Amino acid sequence: MKKIIPLLALFIPMLFFQGSCDKEETRPFYLSCKINGEKWEALKYESLLSNKHVLAASAYHDPDSAWFKFGAGRSIKTPSHPDRYMRGSMSINIIDFKGEGSYILIQRPLAGPGISYLLQNWAWMEIRYADPMPGTGVYTAITTDEHTGVLTITKFDTTNQIIEGEFHFDASHISYDAVAKVTDGKFRLQYEIIDINEF
Repeated sequence: MKKIIPLLALFIPMLFFQGSCDKEETRPFYLSCKINGEKWEALKYESLLSNKHVLAASAYHDPDSAWFKFGAGRSIKTPSHPDRYMRGSMSINIIDFKGEGSYILIQRPLAGPGISYLLQNWAWMEIRYADPMPGTGVYTAITTDEHTGVLTITKFDTTNQIIEGEFHFDASHISYDAVAKVTDGKFRLQYEIIDINEF
């Protein structure tokens, strides 16, 4: 009997640990923030192939180039809002990505994907609503040297390819003298490993 008790003492904590790992891996994925104080979150839509709800958000990582990108959208019609488009999309790019830590978001590069993208960290967004612009439509806004932000990675799980973090930034509209303030950003996403030159 004395030998059984120590074995149970070792086995029971392992059950709790295993249960916590399973729970961690099945936690839901999400991306949400506030834009000018209004809640915005990545759309969850029903997949035609699987009949499951899918999060309209994605994340990519190229370990060879130390590049990371994630983004989300609400740019399709939904059953709850059949007469209008939901509000916009956004993405954040990080170069010299080192995992957990904070990254300053500044000016977007002028060039496209590939080695010319590896200049600095930046955020980009499209907004489909009027405030604070003069009329309805699609407006593009980006971080700049004057309008910046911060992305903080709080968890980078390379085994399960899961990343979590928080962000906030100001995005300057390209066509109008207006700034979109993005606050309270948070996300948990599963990332895909890709080659930046093939993105």
